Amino acid sequence: MSEISIIIRQFLEDQKAEFLDKRISQETRDKKTKYEQLLEKQKGRESENEKLAQEKQKYDQSVAKARIKFQPEADEKYELNAWFHKVFSKAKPNVTTHPAKFTNPKIKGASSFLFYGEPMNDGYLKTGNAQLDVKIDVSGDAATNTLVFELYSLLEKSLSDGSQLINQFENDCVELIEFINGVNIEYLSFKGKCIEIFYGESIEQTTHDLIRQVYFPVSSENEEYHLLSVITPSMLMYEVKNRIDDFNRWFEGQPIRTLKKDNKFHSDGFDEVFGLTEIGFSHTEFTKMGNVSYLNVRNKGIAYLLPSLPPNLKRRDLRLPIDDFFKNSLRSSQFKESFQTLHNLIVAPVNNVHIREGISNTLKYIIDQVLQRAFRIRATDEGWSEAEHYQSLPLAQRIWLDDAHRLHRENEDDWIDSITRGFSRWILQAYEYSFKETYIKLSDHELREIRGIVEQAVSSDREFFK
Repeated sequence: MSEISIIIRQFLEDQKAEFLDKRISQETRDKKTKYEQLLEKQKGRESENEKLAQEKQKYDQSVAKARIKFQPEADEKYELNAWFHKVFSKAKPNVTTHPAKFTNPKIKGASSFLFYGEPMNDGYLKTGNAQLDVKIDVSGDAATNTLVFELYSLLEKSLSDGSQLINQFENDCVELIEFINGVNIEYLSFKGKCIEIFYGESIEQTTHDLIRQVYFPVSSENEEYHLLSVITPSMLMYEVKNRIDDFNRWFEGQPIRTLKKDNKFHSDGFDEVFGLTEIGFSHTEFTKMGNVSYLNVRNKGIAYLLPSLPPNLKRRDLRLPIDDFFKNSLRSSQFKESFQTLHNLIVAPVNNVHIREGISNTLKYIIDQVLQRAFRIRATDEGWSEAEHYQSLPLAQRIWLDDAHRLHRENEDDWIDSITRGFSRWILQAYEYSFKETYIKLSDHELREIRGIVEQAVSSDREFFK
């Protein structure tokens, strides 16, 4: 027996087994559910094992009975000669990757597009980038969609030399010709049908007035335009749905996520996508559902819309400095109470040792608040200041704020003078800004006094800067 014959016969056996399993599952669904529910209830209760065994026996008997019932139908459906003659007489080139009927099931005559795309590492979910379990769909007559899909699946089967079965038709393989003639089908006619189904018909592209359309002018002189018809990549749409459905793993007859509701632990855990919206494509009527597409039937006419909303952005309490820590990361409003205390002391009608000590202590408190913010920036990942976004930040501030420069900061002092000058300047500017409406302009002598106190306070805390 030739390799081609073996591949075709095995394919039909696999299809028969899948069809039979589906029929049996539909027939015995109620008994299976009843048995699994009883299994969960009786877990760990030895006294009820006999009842459980009886229910299991009933379920096994129903499976055996269903197998006997549907086996003749499966044998007839996938008998070699019968299957090929049915394909030859009924299969139509309705294979597509973008069924127009997802826009409106009443659409007829629109072109069936086959577009697989090219993989690109650009981060987009699009045709060509996704690893698809099913890479085509069939849209047309509901009665023949399954047949067309099966034929396409057979034609893409690989041989030992790496070629596909469709390539053997293109090359007029002698073994394939003998096989097709052996099932009493004229080879050239069947070859033409297979090529049309696999690659699509070579006809002029046509759209439909029910498809969403966008017109783009391309030439004002000749009034030419480009027409974009928006159609749905059903393989991508259902690939997303199937991956989300796969999150809901099952354990002993029930979804794992139900264990969460019962506050029970399971080592496998589960994933979940929130904010999904179900959309239906003729999902309430089976015939119309099949007229939309083959994949639509397989997914019971239901797909998911993922939420597409802008992210909720929260204002960061701590901002990494771009060009100046004192301008970018500190806001005067954060120190309002401290500057109010400082202002009250500065404008006090007396000037004694207690007032001066109060001013000095208030300044040290402000300095301590600022240093706490600097230490929080240091907690950011080492090397953050090397990013292009922060290249305008002075070197002294990089040494002070980025732990990538820890050794320099701890062993050298050349950067500290720049920081203390900037610190002193910021305190005076922040004080003036905080009281720009009630601010009492200080004399040059008073400003020098204040500046001296600030510099003394900053200098006394030099070791804390490190």
